[in-house]
Order: sequence, then structure tokens, then C-alpha cells
Amino acid sequence: MESTVIVVNWRQPDLTRRCLESLFAQVGPATEVVLVENEASPGARAEWESEFSGLVVVAVPRNLGFAGGVARGLDVASGDVIVLVNNDAVAGPGFLEIGTERLLEGPMEVAAVAATVLLEGGFRPAAPDDDPEHVLVGNAGARWVRSERGGTTLINGTGVELTADGNGHDRDWLVPAPPDGPPVHSERPFGFSGGAAFIRRRALDDVGGFDESLFMYYEDLDLAWRLRLAGHEIVHAEDATTIHVHAGSSSSSGSLVRYQSMRNRLAVVVRNGSPSMVTRVVARTVGKCVTDLLSTPRQRQLEPRDWLRLWSEAPRLVVGALRSRCRDGVGPRDRVRVESLLRR
Repeated sequence: MESTVIVVNWRQPDLTRRCLESLFAQVGPATEVVLVENEASPGARAEWESEFSGLVVVAVPRNLGFAGGVARGLDVASGDVIVLVNNDAVAGPGFLEIGTERLLEGPMEVAAVAATVLLEGGFRPAAPDDDPEHVLVGNAGARWVRSERGGTTLINGTGVELTADGNGHDRDWLVPAPPDGPPVHSERPFGFSGGAAFIRRRALDDVGGFDESLFMYYEDLDLAWRLRLAGHEIVHAEDATTIHVHAGSSSSSGSLVRYQSMRNRLAVVVRNGSPSMVTRVVARTVGKCVTDLLSTPRQRQLEPRDWLRLWSEAPRLVVGALRSRCRDGVGPRDRVRVESLLRR
């Protein structure tokens, strides 16, 4: 069975080159690598193809984000297995073989495999006098900063979890990797990160692929949610690893990230959630807006201008999500069934 690896690049040639080198070191004759160059400069395709023999380059004249970039890659992909790798990540030893085997050895209802993503470099527990701008906070509240020498290897994610409030987050975010930390989760994650995943092409096509309107953030969670609504399963491959440069392609806490996360969470929940979940998330979004407007600038998640933009965009956003929801044809029982998997 053939596989296609899709990498999306936007203005990060050095990181992307490193990613491609790690992939071409382990590709076999049944694997193709597709690079989608968002907002491609003249001659970009020829430059990449001359540097990496066999690389398929899709040059896109404007930035379509991750979702649109993957969609353009799928247009030319020939593989039965689609492998997604962030351009700011490096594939670990045997990554392609291990992940593909984990997907294909399982029953057909297994539609996707989440890989293990490790953070590049070492980290140490944060001290009280560390600059808050450089402190990373784990799901359980542990605080870490990058170590100049040595340090602990931390997990970026072992898949994606969805909470009952519609929030998506990396499973095992900032948990020390073995042997320093506990064994990696063996239980099945709710979804996968688009930065390191293996997906059956047939299942992906059956649920309509990536939603390009999301641009970036929550697009992988949306796809995983729709796969589960369709009755598919998602598992984890502990030994299929990548090493990720945290926020190498975008800021992890910039205004764009915060806005896109708030916007797309709303859209994804309206499309996939039960009526009670949609009501709850809409109410929480309104409440967060009121809180932000009454807060000091440092306490806000979004600025007033961002909230104005969100609410002006909301009617079109909701109508689009509802139309997609109708096309999906998922019944209420399946929505409740999937939500029974969510963490409270």
C-alpha cells in the first residue's frame, strides 16, 4: 500500500529543509513526499525539486494556512495512507514505517494514528524569577523553561484531547518523556495533531477532508471529530516520533493564535456538537467576551477589536458550520455517543 507524506511550508525554508531531509532519509519506493509551498515565490518549485529528487512541489500563490495547504497536497497525493508532518519538525528513526504499520495492522475502523511529538531541546522546572514570557505551562500546571545545557525531554503531544467545553489541547503536553517521566499514554486519544499523523485516505475522503475555512488551528480536531462521528477509531503509536520546534512556524500565544482558536472552536463545535454542547460553548464564548471587555489589557484573551471582528464574522461562520453539519448527516445519538468520550 502506498503512502503520501504532506508537508506545508510558509516562509520557513530552513526548518522545512531540515524536515524534508529527515523524511527522505527513510522514505521507500512506495512513499511519495509532497511539499505545499504557501505564498510561493517565483522559482520556488524548481529550487525545491532540484534540491530533493523525487519531491512533488505544489506552489500556491497565496497563503491558504495549514488546512488549505493540506487540501492542495491531497489534490496531487496518490497514497492510500496520508502522513502529515509539520514543517518545523524532524522525523525520528523509523517514523514512517512504525506509524504506517500501526495504522495498517489495526482493524479497518482505525482511520488514523496519532504519533508522539517531542519538544526539541531540554527543559528545567521554572524558577520564580524566570521571565514569564519564556515559561511553558503544562496541562496539570507544571511550569517549565528551556535549559541551556542538558535538561529534561518533554512531550509536545501524544494526540489531541477535547473537553466538554469544546477546548482542544495536546494530550500529555509538557509531560516528561520516558525514562524521566511516566510511560506514555497507551489509551486511545480523542484525535490527532495535524503535525504528526497517519490517516487512511478512504476515511479522510468519506468525511470530506479538511475544512479549508478554518485556515489554521482546530482543523485537525475538527477532522478527528468527524471521523469519530462516522464510527471510526483513532489510536496512538508511541514509537513513531517527531521532534518539534515549539512555535517554529507561528507564535504559540500571539493574537492570531488566540483569535483563530476562539473563532475555530466556535465553528467546530457548531458543526459537530450536540445541541446542549453548542449552547454551552456559545454561552461561554459570550461570557468570555464580556469578561475581556471588563478586564485590563494584560488579562484579556482577545482585544476589543478582535471581539468585534469575531462577532461580525460570526453569522457567516455559523451559517457555514450549520450547512456543513446538514451535509454530514450525523444523527443526535452519534453526537452524544462521541461526546461521552470527552474529558470533563
